Amino acid sequence: MARRSRIALLFVAGALVFVGAAAAADVWPKNEPNAADQALAKKSVLHLSDFIPGSGWTTASTSGGSGTNDEPGACQGSAFSDQGRVITGTAETSFKAPGLQVWSSAEVMQTLAMVRHDVQQASDAALMKCMRASFEQEMPKGTQLVSLKKLAWPPIGDWRVAYRALLDVSVGGTKVRLQVDLVFVQNKRAEITLMQMSPFSISALAKAGEERMVQRLAGSSLTA
Repeated sequence: MARRSRIALLFVAGALVFVGAAAAADVWPKNEPNAADQALAKKSVLHLSDFIPGSGWTTASTSGGSGTNDEPGACQGSAFSDQGRVITGTAETSFKAPGLQVWSSAEVMQTLAMVRHDVQQASDAALMKCMRASFEQEMPKGTQLVSLKKLAWPPIGDWRVAYRALLDVSVGGTKVRLQVDLVFVQNKRAEITLMQMSPFSISALAKAGEERMVQRLAGSSLTA
């Protein structure tokens, strides 16, 4: 989807750091925020209050990565074009707990037609090619991308798709396997992204938590 490559690249960059420790008329997308859609975007991302008090979750930085803003060639082209997109609300957050980190992002588009165009342009082949290239570009030394596959996900919002990457990371001479689950959801005019990195050893437990988080972000109580 348009700008999904940029979101994925940003989240992948932040995730891999965690492993190691108004525009001119011809510029798209256009950013034209308004109060109502900014509020909707903020409602469509995670907040610290969404986690059980005392469970170890704290606020984390949403930035990180190799320091490059260059997109891989696989993240360019018509499937990721920003042409014609007007963003009226944005928000992003990140939180961490021992061995875990989660990122959430939301963009509210000016019209439902813009969002539907994004969804129509999306394809598993294009998104997976982009994500694979993003991982390979951002991975620190000692990290290996083992696999990247589509992930089954229960119905939520108007459209959703999810993927899982498995990473092997060398930590103090020991190989640790991590999973990175990335979920894209359309909920009316909101495009929502959630990503969580967790140990593969708690795979099922982590995914159950992700499903609860996505339900919170794109549940029927949200309006657009």
